[in-house]
Amino acid sequence: MLGSLAKAASGALALMLLGGIPSVAAKSDSIQTDVHSLRAFTLELPYIDEGFQMRNYDYGGDAVVNTMERIRLTPDLPSRMGYLWSTSTLPNDYWKVDFEFKIGGKGGYLYGDGMGFFVTKDRGIPGPVFGNKDYFNGLGVFFDTYPNGKHDFSVPFVMGMLGDGKTPYDGAHDGDANRLGMCEAYFRNLKETSRASVTYLKGGFLNIQLQLQPKDKWVNCFTISNVTLPENSYLGFTALTGDISDNHDIVSVRAETLRPEALKNYDYMPNVPLPPIKQAVSGSYFGTLFKLILVAGACGGLFIGYKKYAAQSARRF
Repeated sequence: MLGSLAKAASGALALMLLGGIPSVAAKSDSIQTDVHSLRAFTLELPYIDEGFQMRNYDYGGDAVVNTMERIRLTPDLPSRMGYLWSTSTLPNDYWKVDFEFKIGGKGGYLYGDGMGFFVTKDRGIPGPVFGNKDYFNGLGVFFDTYPNGKHDFSVPFVMGMLGDGKTPYDGAHDGDANRLGMCEAYFRNLKETSRASVTYLKGGFLNIQLQLQPKDKWVNCFTISNVTLPENSYLGFTALTGDISDNHDIVSVRAETLRPEALKNYDYMPNVPLPPIKQAVSGSYFGTLFKLILVAGACGGLFIGYKKYAAQSARRF
């Protein structure tokens, strides 16, 4: 029975890790076969087609396409702004976007400002919110590298905001008035690229995960419950520099959704963070069982020792 439980536990853990969304559980075993790749949002080397055109995305501002390496939204120079926006809208009910990025530069102590991931009604309108317009309607996830105010957390950090088209971004305080979720994440000046995974289920949740270094470890950043984004929203990546600067690069983008029939069998558990693998195993049924065995063994050893001591004491008298 223990062997069967071990196989079941390891299988469940594998599904959690491979699925990339630990806060989501599928009721159907066939859920993975229902995943549908959204090719209209795929972005990978060399980024352009045989006609030297970029399909599915528009870019502008100071963004530059390097067909051998990356799309640089901003160079490591002051007062720059760049953007990359999809020409198609994401599905309304469910989507997952994975993207590879790299942020860094020559600045040792002062650098910024950061990069934005957007899913909004409007597209391609430059502005002060990490290169995008203010008063946006939809989702903004910000990779912030410069503190405009004092906080009880350190930079860099990742935060999420839901814009309603009427509320401004609280730039003077790094989004304190807008923040619905955040995590500290040192993604700047890493040797390798980093990855982020953003998953949305209409009326259910929005989950952000990061894969920094080492690359084989995904960490849960934050989950927001009861989220409904505007329908027919575009996917965008933007970046901004001010007096201080950084390189902000997008390396690849992939997106997927689920068939409508599969969504009926999809359940979720919001606000359940992904623990490291070691913690997940040690906190499992087997970890608890092992601890109970140790305690029982220790108690048994004490009881046997006490019986021997009592017997020897009885012989003396």
